[in-house]
Amino acid sequence: MFHYFAIAVTLTAVALLTAAGLGFARNLGLEVESETHFLVALIAAILAIGTNTMLIVFMIVTGRILREAVRARDLPREFLDELNVFFADKAAYPAAIGAAFSIVVAGVLAFAGRHYELSVWVHGSVGVFALGINLAVIPIELGALKANQRLVDRAATALNKIDADLEERGELPEEEPLQPAMIARSAWIVAVSAWMPWGYWGLVEYRGDFGRASIHPWLEVSILAVLVAWMAGRAARDERAAADGESN
Repeated sequence: MFHYFAIAVTLTAVALLTAAGLGFARNLGLEVESETHFLVALIAAILAIGTNTMLIVFMIVTGRILREAVRARDLPREFLDELNVFFADKAAYPAAIGAAFSIVVAGVLAFAGRHYELSVWVHGSVGVFALGINLAVIPIELGALKANQRLVDRAATALNKIDADLEERGELPEEEPLQPAMIARSAWIVAVSAWMPWGYWGLVEYRGDFGRASIHPWLEVSILAVLVAWMAGRAARDERAAADGESN
């Protein structure tokens, strides 16, 4: 995970610096097309928000996994306590949120400047601030991710030892099958998320003219996900009905 994050951070830094350079060159009167700056800035924003979100999601998922391992696999509680201390002491979590939020604000001001006659330097100043924050949090995020990865590796080693001991005694637990209710929830998320690219094209690319934004393949993906959600939901209801019948 650390290596993937390092690559994403490097690409993000290059894209942000390039977007900032194009923006300043254009404001200083050099021949830089606004569409070029917009395209590079959009790519940089997607990379920056995605990279910071990746760190946040990884840390949240780590916590969920460790809590489940403590509950179901007899992993020592000390690992979860250490993770709580990690969240309390490390600044990576709020730093990632602040960095992503600053990029969003800079992007909003860029569009506001076109419609509300804001000075280009307003967007430029906020953009420089966002660039500084995103560059400043890189070492914080990398350090936190490396420490978090070490904790995950230690937990994995402890779980392997627990499994080895259980296997020696012939008590290795069976893996729980994927629950229909979980499949249904995931499918509904996909069904809704499938329309996000269509919304982006309609709002950003075509400035609110949704008639120009194609609904394909988002419609087909959404319909397929709804069908999966319906079938999984039906299976979940059948399971609950069977369980209620057995209890009665």
